[in-house]
Amino acid sequence: MGALDLGVAVLLLAGVWMALPTRWWPIDLGGTVLAILFGVAGVGLIRGAAWAPRIARIVAAIALAAGAIVATLLVVTAGNLSGLYGPVGMGGAIILAVAFVLVIPYLVVFPAAQLYFLARPEEPAKASK
Repeated sequence: MGALDLGVAVLLLAGVWMALPTRWWPIDLGGTVLAILFGVAGVGLIRGAAWAPRIARIVAAIALAAGAIVATLLVVTAGNLSGLYGPVGMGGAIILAVAFVLVIPYLVVFPAAQLYFLARPEEPAKASK
């Protein structure tokens, strides 16, 4: 799980700083902070630190919330473009659909799976005397 966190951290940094054509500070700052958090969680999980699962759960929850918001905004905006501008807006909607497909695995599916696998196992019910 730690190696996957490090991989997502690298992909986020590359996506924010190399793939995006323009700079916008909320995206740059948010993406960089999230990538650093994934990196810290990944290193902690690989080293077997006691704090690592807790931090990884927190980072996964933040990423899942951010991914859900971004995915929703992309879908709503694509539908809006397509509906308001017809064939011309369809080009923008296609670009947003591609961005949606790229966001879902790394900011929705992976954090949800990580939360599932890092969930604390419930303690067995104590037998009452």
